[in-house]
Amino acid sequence: MSTSVVMGVDVGSTETKALVLDRAGHRLAIDRRRTPWRRNRDGGADIEADVLTDSVLSAIVNALRQAEATVDAATVEGIAFTGMAESGVLLGGDGRPAAPVIAWFDPRGGEELAAWPVELADEFSGRTGLPLSPLCSAAKLLWLTGQGHDLSTASHWLSVPEYLAHFLGAPPAAEPSLLSRTGLLDQATGKPWTELLEALGAPAGLLPESADAGKPLGTVRADRAPDALRGAVVTVAGHDHPVASVGAHAADDGHLFDSCGTSEALMRVISEPLADDQRRRLTEAGLAQGMHLLPNRWILLGGTRGGLMLGRTLRMLGLDHAEGRARLDADLAGSAQRPAHPPLRVHGAHAAATDIVLALASDDISPADVWDAALRHAMTESEAVIAAMEREVPAASSVTAAGGWTRMSSFRNAKATSLPATRFADVDQPSAFGAAVIAEWATRGRTGELAGLAAEFTHPDHHPSLTSAPTQKQELPA
Repeated sequence: MSTSVVMGVDVGSTETKALVLDRAGHRLAIDRRRTPWRRNRDGGADIEADVLTDSVLSAIVNALRQAEATVDAATVEGIAFTGMAESGVLLGGDGRPAAPVIAWFDPRGGEELAAWPVELADEFSGRTGLPLSPLCSAAKLLWLTGQGHDLSTASHWLSVPEYLAHFLGAPPAAEPSLLSRTGLLDQATGKPWTELLEALGAPAGLLPESADAGKPLGTVRADRAPDALRGAVVTVAGHDHPVASVGAHAADDGHLFDSCGTSEALMRVISEPLADDQRRRLTEAGLAQGMHLLPNRWILLGGTRGGLMLGRTLRMLGLDHAEGRARLDADLAGSAQRPAHPPLRVHGAHAAATDIVLALASDDISPADVWDAALRHAMTESEAVIAAMEREVPAASSVTAAGGWTRMSSFRNAKATSLPATRFADVDQPSAFGAAVIAEWATRGRTGELAGLAAEFTHPDHHPSLTSAPTQKQELPA
């Protein structure tokens, strides 16, 4: 007898995660694998759409195989996609991918942005809530036009989660939280920024009709998926950070969600959109405003390179493995009160940092001293992001931290010292989990409260440990 399941798929900049839940919320399996970027010497990366699709489908198939080792047979009733918002797929007039998927962190588009008309550049941050930088989808599209791609003949631009849902059989659809990260949305109206599309030479319909997160968009086509997926309801969950906040019960107005992964993302949930001048001030401080996947919710989003800096520090110390992390946790837990001004400084967690710098004031420095200094610096940078938010909105009423680094007790202790009211989520892989909850919600026709369903699915009896190793060696505990 086949067991009905739902799946949440998170396509991130480092990894793709495919998570399987039964209809009561019990976690059956997870597959994790590296996102197979094609790297270049300038720090950028891209990938052909079919290569990305093959990788995601492989993760889905492997997760289902793992699940079937437990339940004999599994039939997927619903599947939802979350992940990167800024990276997308340009569809040509024939509906097929017309260009590679460019990574959100790829610097391409920077030179083209510098040559933009002054009036567009001046209005960009106030209109879109995003810094004028190569990170947004608009910059990727601008670069593509410079490479000879004629946007006037394109049919659609879809973010990666939207494209994957479309590939499996859903019509093209723009989910609001993903759309708000493109740089193509006017935050004040909630509609595409017409003047910007015209400046790109793109048709008015480049962005498809909007569809809220969890809306059933159709069913998986038989010719594009393994047997277990065929006929499943397919939907888009939304941008990975808001989706994770749903999975971690951190989506209420006033909540600060701290996603402590390879990059640390700090997301403040608000119930009113900001004015253009507020958005402009926030972008000057390196923060962004976007839309949450929940109705009448918006987000302020800032970040640091704290997770990346911590991972590099572990590698420098030769402790980037489970035993090494456990040793550092034990050293810091067993030491006496550490000095307020240790004999070294670590820098490199700022969002714009590219290097890690150690300033040593003594020869008598242990690996635990270096790790303690790195943790302190990571906390200082996240505190600065929060302070920038609080210049525009009241302080958060509650704080939840989740993500790979929270598995280390030394990190948790540092975070609790920095933000004493922090609650640590007990949800493993909250983005994939949130997407799976949204998949279940879609199969129910979005009846009932999404937050209530997430709480039901994270009953203490419902989360056995998922420790399956990724298909390739992990460099970071994220």
